[in-house]
Amino acid sequence: MISKWSIFLLTSQLVAFGCGAANSTKFVATKEWQEIPDGQPIPDGLHIRINLSTGKKEAKLLDKATNDTQSSSLSTVPGAGLKDHDNGQVPFNNDIEQLKEALQKIPSDDLKLDEKELKKVKGKYKSYDQIKQDLKEANMEVKSDSDIMQSLFKRFREIWKSKNPAEFAVKAELETLFADLQYLVHQIDNANEFIDRQGIEEIIWPSLNQTEPTLRINSLKLLGTVVQNNPKAKVALFERNGGSILLARISQSKKVDEISAGLFAFGNLVRKFPYAMAELLTPHSYSLLFDVLDKGIDLRVKVKIIRLLSDLVQDYEHALSEPDVDETIRERYRSTNLKATLHKVEYCQRARDFLLQNKPGLVLDGALLDDVVGSLRSIRQSLCHEVWSKCAMFRHILLVLRNSIETRFSERDGSQQGAAYVMEIQDTIEQFVDELYGYPFRRDEL
Repeated sequence: MISKWSIFLLTSQLVAFGCGAANSTKFVATKEWQEIPDGQPIPDGLHIRINLSTGKKEAKLLDKATNDTQSSSLSTVPGAGLKDHDNGQVPFNNDIEQLKEALQKIPSDDLKLDEKELKKVKGKYKSYDQIKQDLKEANMEVKSDSDIMQSLFKRFREIWKSKNPAEFAVKAELETLFADLQYLVHQIDNANEFIDRQGIEEIIWPSLNQTEPTLRINSLKLLGTVVQNNPKAKVALFERNGGSILLARISQSKKVDEISAGLFAFGNLVRKFPYAMAELLTPHSYSLLFDVLDKGIDLRVKVKIIRLLSDLVQDYEHALSEPDVDETIRERYRSTNLKATLHKVEYCQRARDFLLQNKPGLVLDGALLDDVVGSLRSIRQSLCHEVWSKCAMFRHILLVLRNSIETRFSERDGSQQGAAYVMEIQDTIEQFVDELYGYPFRRDEL
């Protein structure tokens, strides 16, 4: 960078070099800006500028507050020489060399240590060569998802052939293998590769035949992840009679987690897959699902069935009513006869009975109650309005739930956030009642 002292010299030398024809008149500088006539010599040490309005050079005495230690009115563009505006000559050519020479004379501040101190410092840290060697030794071989899956399949085969999966050590390893596979198959490409590698035959079916419940549960979770939003995997599982196997597992199991995992897999198989809906959702299949509603198991698992059936009805209605749906898909959904079959198995009455039988549990869990009411309300108009609107008992159940959750909240939680959530659930129930029976809920009722 050119020093301010150098720029000050530039100011003086510009005057001495440029100027064209000589002017004998002496320029007398004052504290006010004065125009410099062409060819007029001026004394050293003045403040010079170009008036942008007139294009003329002007000069004045340097202010005491803006002497040579302050910013000069002249500046240079990096990499460009400073030229006189009149004759194009380049003044002050040797200033850069002087600046370089001055910089070379700046004292060095290098840190110098004696041998003992230097050895002590080196002992605290690894050398560059040591660090490179450590990184080389720690470098792991980079594997693709396909390579990892191949290794996991190989390990599964080894376990099935040589060891008892029920052993504690093997069981722990299998849980890790299932977790790794489930992570991989979240990507559709990996899920398709799982199918292509015969993962259903080599991993899922052998696991479902084990006596250890954890293996069956993990295999059902893995299967549900494989077919989730994956048309190719859905078709592959359906062709392997997967739907019937899942329904049998859901019906026969007494383990809550296994039933839940089975519903997860079955729901992901039939949703958005009208051909599977038509083949699998028969009156017999519904009876198996309704049997689960009657079991003495965790209420959350039962709610999964209510939610699944409501989702299927909504998918069906969307396919038949939305104009942007492909006509082929629309016909496939229409061929399922979903609503007619649900009416045939009297699902609306079963849903009403479910609400009555599980009223105490729903009151204890606001989230479940919200889920159930939202699911039933979503199919009111398209499926169950006629049945529910003629049933005074159904209205009574809804109003009891509405009041009971308020009482339950008052006993357990007085927070403002909790109160807002309860009011939201109550509003949903009141709107549901109004939609069914044509008149609003009265605050003094019940």
